[in-house]
Amino acid sequence: MAAAILCFMWALTVAFGLANLHYSQATSFRNVIIVGISLFLGLSIPAYFQQFHSETSLILPSYFVPYAAASDGPVHTGSPQLDFAINALMSLNMVVTLLIAFVLDNTVPGNRQERGVYIWSRAEDMAADPSLQAEYSLPRKVSLCFSRARCFGA
Repeated sequence: MAAAILCFMWALTVAFGLANLHYSQATSFRNVIIVGISLFLGLSIPAYFQQFHSETSLILPSYFVPYAAASDGPVHTGSPQLDFAINALMSLNMVVTLLIAFVLDNTVPGNRQERGVYIWSRAEDMAADPSLQAEYSLPRKVSLCFSRARCFGA
């Protein structure tokens, strides 16, 4: 049961992430490079951090490895809490991939179409395009309930 819920949550996270990409240009060399570097480093950096887990006789499940690596990781700042937090976060694939993709997307030059932000550039464009209104509006039955409710001022 727990595995099914975990699979569903991962699928939902991936679906939401990919749904946001449909506004950007997938064939742009800039975007292909950003996704490739993010995925490569998102797998490589946590593998490096996870090799520092303590040598115990316990056999840990794979989802506990980042937390075991956090206590003996390569980052040593002098503050045990900060060391644990940085080593734990850098041992997680999703966190590293998110950080690298965020930094690259905001630092590598590209036009608004490549970045996918042109769609949110002007509110009047969004109000004029009926397909966007359909995508971002409430379901019909829910909007009818809200329109009938006087406490919402609709």
